[in-house]
Amino acid sequence: MASFVKCGACAVFFALIITQCVFLAAYPATYNDSSNWYYLTVTFAPAVIVWFCSAKLRHLFGVWVLYILALITSIAFVFGVVGDSINKDRFLGPNALKLVLCITPLLLLLLLHTADDWEETDEHRELVSKLSFHMAIDLFDVVDMIDIVLEEYEHDIGIPKGFGTAMIVVACYTLLLSPWQLAENKLAGGNAKIRFRTAIIRNVVEIIFVNLTFLVIRLVVFSKYGKDESIFIAKNGIAIVLSLLDIRHLWSSHSS
Repeated sequence: MASFVKCGACAVFFALIITQCVFLAAYPATYNDSSNWYYLTVTFAPAVIVWFCSAKLRHLFGVWVLYILALITSIAFVFGVVGDSINKDRFLGPNALKLVLCITPLLLLLLLHTADDWEETDEHRELVSKLSFHMAIDLFDVVDMIDIVLEEYEHDIGIPKGFGTAMIVVACYTLLLSPWQLAENKLAGGNAKIRFRTAIIRNVVEIIFVNLTFLVIRLVVFSKYGKDESIFIAKNGIAIVLSLLDIRHLWSSHSS
């Protein structure tokens, strides 16, 4: 039964990643009337190949890195080539793009929970549970940041084009930082240990360049352009506090 469930989860993962890469390539292909853009789907091939070759947790971390690089490439082409030409009256409009991007957190959950060794030890189960929660929320945070730009395309709420571009750049480099949460965990012999320096630096970078940056951007969008971002403003504030507490806990554990 367990193997059947795992096979089903793997099939869903494969179907979702194919769906996402095809739809992302379809935006520049459709809006520029050129099927050559579908070659963008090839950028996801390394992640899928590594995923097929090994299903151990430490190798799946590598899959996530390759996937994120492909995702950022596709997002860059969608907004760089199509940008504010995205039409809300077309099937491949802002809403479809948001839905396609929302596949990413689900892919993360499926990736972590289809690892051969995720239930091998209590430490592995705890690690997968922690990563699933924190990383999925952070990924939805990124999708919401991109959604602000898409809403500007759809409703023209007054956000300058340069500011919108800056939001996309911030969202992309936040995605690029997401594998860092995986890299700070050292897996060996069924044990999971935190790399102290990596974890400290990651928390500091997330405070300054992710959550504080997102918080400032959302406060500007909320106060100047009237878009309600109160939930994610609170999320960014809470994330900053949690990162500070995590740093304090890491220092205490390291010094004891």
